[in-house]
Amino acid sequence: MKNPRSNFLAVLSIFAIAAAVIGGFCLIGLAFYLFFNGAVFIDGVASAALLLVFAAIAWKARITWAKPVAAAVLIAITAYVGMFLDARGNPAYNKPLEWLFAPAGTQLQTREIVTHGGGSTGVNYDFHFVDASGQRLDELSSWVVVPFRVLEYLLILTAFMWPLSWLRDRFGRSQWLPPPSR
Repeated sequence: MKNPRSNFLAVLSIFAIAAAVIGGFCLIGLAFYLFFNGAVFIDGVASAALLLVFAAIAWKARITWAKPVAAAVLIAITAYVGMFLDARGNPAYNKPLEWLFAPAGTQLQTREIVTHGGGSTGVNYDFHFVDASGQRLDELSSWVVVPFRVLEYLLILTAFMWPLSWLRDRFGRSQWLPPPSR
Protein backbone atom coordinates (compact mmCIF):
# COMPACT_ATOMS: atom_id res chain seq x y z
CA MET A 1 0.00 0.00 0.00
CA LYS A 2 1.23 3.50 -0.89
CA ASN A 3 2.27 5.88 1.78
CA PRO A 4 -0.50 8.50 2.37
CA ARG A 5 2.19 11.15 2.65
CA SER A 6 3.39 10.44 -0.93
CA ASN A 7 -0.19 10.79 -2.23
CA PHE A 8 -0.50 14.12 -0.45
CA LEU A 9 2.80 15.33 -1.97
CA ALA A 10 1.69 14.20 -5.45
CA VAL A 11 -1.56 16.13 -5.14
CA LEU A 12 0.26 19.12 -3.69
CA SER A 13 2.78 19.11 -6.57
CA ILE A 14 -0.08 18.95 -9.11
CA PHE A 15 -1.71 21.97 -7.46
CA ALA A 16 1.62 23.81 -7.42
CA ILE A 17 2.13 23.15 -11.14
CA ALA A 18 -1.44 24.25 -11.90
CA ALA A 19 -0.94 27.41 -9.84
CA ALA A 20 2.30 28.15 -11.69
CA VAL A 21 0.62 27.68 -15.09
CA ILE A 22 -2.31 29.91 -14.07
CA GLY A 23 0.15 32.48 -12.74
CA GLY A 24 2.03 32.40 -16.06
CA PHE A 25 -1.18 33.04 -17.98
CA CYS A 26 -1.98 35.91 -15.60
CA LEU A 27 1.45 37.44 -16.27
CA ILE A 28 0.92 37.14 -20.03
CA GLY A 29 -2.48 38.84 -19.66
CA LEU A 30 -0.93 41.59 -17.53
CA ALA A 31 1.78 42.13 -20.16
CA PHE A 32 -0.88 42.50 -22.89
CA TYR A 33 -2.88 44.89 -20.71
CA LEU A 34 0.17 47.04 -19.92
CA PHE A 35 1.29 47.05 -23.57
CA PHE A 36 -2.08 48.15 -24.91
CA ASN A 37 -2.48 50.81 -22.21
CA GLY A 38 1.02 52.05 -22.99
CA ALA A 39 0.34 52.02 -26.73
CA VAL A 40 -2.82 54.07 -26.27
CA PHE A 41 -1.70 56.57 -23.65
CA ILE A 42 2.11 56.86 -23.82
CA ASP A 43 3.93 58.41 -26.77
CA GLY A 44 6.40 56.09 -28.45
CA VAL A 45 5.36 52.73 -26.96
CA ALA A 46 3.59 51.53 -30.10
CA SER A 47 6.33 53.01 -32.32
CA ALA A 48 9.09 51.18 -30.46
CA ALA A 49 7.12 47.93 -30.33
CA LEU A 50 6.43 48.09 -34.06
CA LEU A 51 10.12 48.63 -34.86
CA LEU A 52 11.14 45.76 -32.56
CA VAL A 53 8.62 43.36 -34.10
CA PHE A 54 9.70 44.42 -37.59
CA ALA A 55 13.36 43.82 -36.70
CA ALA A 56 12.59 40.44 -35.11
CA ILE A 57 10.61 39.23 -38.11
CA ALA A 58 13.22 40.45 -40.59
CA TRP A 59 16.03 38.87 -38.56
CA LYS A 60 14.32 35.53 -37.99
CA ALA A 61 13.08 35.24 -41.59
CA ARG A 62 16.50 36.36 -42.90
CA ILE A 63 14.94 39.20 -44.87
CA THR A 64 17.49 41.73 -46.11
CA TRP A 65 17.88 43.98 -49.12
CA ALA A 66 19.43 40.95 -50.84
CA LYS A 67 15.79 39.80 -51.14
CA PRO A 68 14.17 43.09 -52.21
CA VAL A 69 10.69 41.67 -52.88
CA ALA A 70 10.48 40.07 -49.44
CA ALA A 71 11.83 43.23 -47.83
CA ALA A 72 9.31 45.41 -49.67
CA VAL A 73 6.39 43.14 -48.72
CA LEU A 74 7.45 43.12 -45.05
CA ILE A 75 7.85 46.91 -45.07
CA ALA A 76 4.46 47.44 -46.72
CA ILE A 77 2.63 45.12 -44.31
CA THR A 78 4.34 46.63 -41.27
CA ALA A 79 3.54 50.17 -42.47
CA TYR A 80 -0.10 49.19 -42.91
CA VAL A 81 -0.23 47.69 -39.40
CA GLY A 82 1.60 50.74 -38.04
CA MET A 83 -1.11 52.97 -39.46
CA PHE A 84 -3.61 51.32 -37.10
CA LEU A 85 -1.47 50.56 -34.05
CA ASP A 86 0.46 53.81 -34.01
CA ALA A 87 -2.00 56.43 -35.19
CA ARG A 88 -0.96 58.49 -32.16
CA GLY A 89 2.69 58.58 -33.20
CA ASN A 90 5.31 60.13 -30.96
CA PRO A 91 6.93 63.57 -30.78
CA ALA A 92 9.53 62.67 -33.43
CA TYR A 93 6.96 61.19 -35.82
CA ASN A 94 4.53 64.07 -35.27
CA LYS A 95 7.10 66.83 -35.86
CA PRO A 96 6.80 66.65 -39.70
CA LEU A 97 3.03 67.06 -39.36
CA GLU A 98 3.68 70.16 -37.28
CA TRP A 99 6.16 71.52 -39.85
CA LEU A 100 3.74 70.98 -42.73
CA PHE A 101 0.37 71.93 -41.26
CA ALA A 102 0.80 74.04 -38.10
CA PRO A 103 -0.10 77.71 -38.21
CA ALA A 104 2.77 80.03 -37.26
CA GLY A 105 3.59 79.99 -33.56
CA THR A 106 1.65 76.82 -32.74
CA GLN A 107 2.52 73.26 -31.88
CA LEU A 108 0.75 69.95 -32.40
CA GLN A 109 -0.88 68.21 -29.45
CA THR A 110 -2.55 64.82 -29.36
CA ARG A 111 -5.43 63.87 -27.09
CA GLU A 112 -7.01 60.44 -26.64
CA ILE A 113 -10.76 60.09 -26.98
CA VAL A 114 -11.85 56.89 -25.25
CA THR A 115 -15.44 55.75 -25.75
CA HIS A 116 -17.25 52.83 -24.15
CA GLY A 117 -20.42 51.29 -25.42
CA GLY A 118 -21.97 48.06 -26.53
CA GLY A 119 -19.43 45.98 -24.63
CA SER A 120 -16.43 47.48 -26.40
CA THR A 121 -13.98 50.30 -26.00
CA GLY A 122 -12.88 52.57 -28.81
CA VAL A 123 -9.91 54.91 -28.91
CA ASN A 124 -9.59 57.82 -31.30
CA TYR A 125 -7.09 60.63 -31.33
CA ASP A 126 -7.67 64.36 -31.62
CA PHE A 127 -4.80 66.20 -33.29
CA HIS A 128 -4.95 69.92 -32.69
CA PHE A 129 -2.67 72.95 -32.73
CA VAL A 130 -2.21 75.13 -29.66
CA ASP A 131 -0.42 78.44 -29.22
CA ALA A 132 2.06 79.34 -26.47
CA SER A 133 -0.73 80.04 -23.96
CA GLY A 134 -2.37 76.63 -24.58
CA GLN A 135 -5.28 78.09 -26.56
CA ARG A 136 -6.59 75.65 -29.16
CA LEU A 137 -6.41 77.30 -32.58
CA ASP A 138 -6.92 74.65 -35.24
CA GLU A 139 -7.20 70.90 -35.65
CA LEU A 140 -5.72 68.34 -37.99
CA SER A 141 -8.03 65.75 -39.50
CA SER A 142 -7.33 62.05 -39.09
CA TRP A 143 -7.87 61.85 -42.85
CA VAL A 144 -4.53 63.65 -43.13
CA VAL A 145 -2.72 61.94 -40.24
CA VAL A 146 -3.46 58.30 -41.15
CA PRO A 147 -2.17 58.36 -44.77
CA PHE A 148 0.76 60.46 -43.59
CA ARG A 149 1.54 57.78 -40.97
CA VAL A 150 1.63 55.08 -43.69
CA LEU A 151 4.04 57.12 -45.82
CA GLU A 152 6.12 57.90 -42.76
CA TYR A 153 6.39 54.22 -41.81
CA LEU A 154 7.27 53.28 -45.39
CA LEU A 155 10.19 55.72 -45.25
CA ILE A 156 11.28 54.84 -41.69
CA LEU A 157 11.16 51.08 -42.24
CA THR A 158 12.94 51.36 -45.59
CA ALA A 159 15.73 53.31 -43.92
CA PHE A 160 15.73 50.91 -40.95
CA MET A 161 16.15 47.92 -43.28
CA TRP A 162 19.61 49.14 -44.40
CA PRO A 163 21.40 48.82 -41.02
CA LEU A 164 19.37 45.71 -40.24
CA SER A 165 20.54 44.12 -43.51
CA TRP A 166 24.12 45.09 -42.75
CA LEU A 167 23.92 43.61 -39.23
CA ARG A 168 22.24 40.46 -40.52
CA ASP A 169 24.92 39.91 -43.16
CA ARG A 170 27.70 40.62 -40.70
CA PHE A 171 26.53 38.88 -37.50
CA GLY A 172 23.52 36.79 -38.45
CA ARG A 173 25.23 33.58 -39.50
CA SER A 174 26.07 30.83 -37.07
CA GLN A 175 29.78 30.16 -36.85
CA TRP A 176 29.40 26.41 -37.29
CA LEU A 177 27.32 26.53 -40.48
CA PRO A 178 29.00 26.76 -43.88
CA PRO A 179 28.41 29.97 -45.84
CA PRO A 180 25.32 29.96 -48.07
CA SER A 181 25.79 28.96 -51.68
CA ARG A 182 25.48 31.74 -54.21
